Amino acid sequence: MTRDALTALLLGIATSLTRLPFMAQRLWEWDSVLYARALENGFHVEDALAGSRPHPPGYIFYVASAAVARRAGLDSDHALVLVSIVASGIGAIALYLLCRRLVGVVPAGLITLAFAASPNFWLHGEVAISYVLLAPLVTILAMAFLWARSRGTVRSVFVSLLFGALAGFRQDVLLFLAPLWIWLLAPATTRERVAATAALAAGCLTWFIPSALLSDGPTAYVASVWRQFAGLGVSAASPVSVAVSSVLILDSLWWSLLALGPVLLVLALARALARLRGSTAARDDHPGGIFFALWILPPLLFYLLVHIGEWGYVLSLVPGLFALLAWLLRPIIAATPRPWRVVGALLLAANVLVGAGLFVLGDDPVFSAASLSAHDRATDAKTQYLRDRLPASSTVVLAAVELLVARYYAPDRTILYSDDRATGTYTRAVPAGATLVVYEGHARPLDPPAFDTVEVAPGVKLEIGHASGTMLLLSGRAADELRQ
Repeated sequence: MTRDALTALLLGIATSLTRLPFMAQRLWEWDSVLYARALENGFHVEDALAGSRPHPPGYIFYVASAAVARRAGLDSDHALVLVSIVASGIGAIALYLLCRRLVGVVPAGLITLAFAASPNFWLHGEVAISYVLLAPLVTILAMAFLWARSRGTVRSVFVSLLFGALAGFRQDVLLFLAPLWIWLLAPATTRERVAATAALAAGCLTWFIPSALLSDGPTAYVASVWRQFAGLGVSAASPVSVAVSSVLILDSLWWSLLALGPVLLVLALARALARLRGSTAARDDHPGGIFFALWILPPLLFYLLVHIGEWGYVLSLVPGLFALLAWLLRPIIAATPRPWRVVGALLLAANVLVGAGLFVLGDDPVFSAASLSAHDRATDAKTQYLRDRLPASSTVVLAAVELLVARYYAPDRTILYSDDRATGTYTRAVPAGATLVVYEGHARPLDPPAFDTVEVAPGVKLEIGHASGTMLLLSGRAADELRQ
């Protein structure tokens, strides 16, 4: 094993080990339950909530990886979290190997550690959700494209086959990395392009065929995937939606890069300006600015103009940003005296420590270990209160984004969807005088009765009231009709 390979492996193991003390003990959110359903009840893609195991397109290789862990004796949550932990380590390995192609051992290692310690990446390596897989997938494929470009038909075909097959973990990598794949084939011959396209299709069949067979056949599977994609809810024509997406993107990138974000922006602008002025010092050396633009801009534009629903989405482009930083630093490091290189290394190390400190010791409601334990504690406390204090026959629980989590841990309770941020209303019959439990603040019914707040554990509250009649008017659509 080479020194670089050993260093990469150690960084990957260290990254995974840091996740073990903080791993979530309960399913994290809506999609986590859909993945757990697939593990427990069998894989079946459908866009109607009642049948989603999980939602389209299914990510069948991700579910299969967790199924292996579950067969080893883990419960669904821990099996899914284990996949996230392993993916975190692989992401660190891949990023180091890519950065090592661009800069020396020390800066490549520090940049990888800054990535591993970033609160956004760290958080998603602790929970039962698939976004963390984006980081190793896109980094491995970006390296593969670099390795294969202008290196002959065999490499192009192999990498195209790999591209199609790895999409079985998350199909959105096909969309985001398609421009890089085209870049790979730009200097190729027509024959090579045809062969690579056939290989890509063959790779896609490795996940498409089992997904379709387990989801009522190819027609039903494709229809579900299309409805899922068509239902993504942001319109490029809406300035409000673009503004909201911009805020979420910037917030996600801040928690991914921290102080390196402004540094990266300044360095990128300086390099671009120098390039425009024709400076020989800013020549577009390997792998070139086009490579990074084709990696970073497609997902960024998609999230801005089409859909971004969660902080973890940006992990498809964050490794590219860290690799871009390494590429931008290469000529600076070469031209900088050793004392200043030491200062730069210390600044990178400081970013690592700040990221780790914010996650491990911070109290941010999302990007911290405290948020993980708080979510576990709240889920347990609410579930225990429902089981011990309220009879199932006369209790109706109202939940919004926590709907499926509440249903998973309290399956014997009537739990209805209500979210005052959703469009539309619907009515649902309830027992006369039923006890109403508001599981989360946004789930209150329209024209609600008076609610009393009950603290079921320190800092964990439920609102308890009683139905004034036999019909409730709720925000949103009936849970059985919800589309993913």
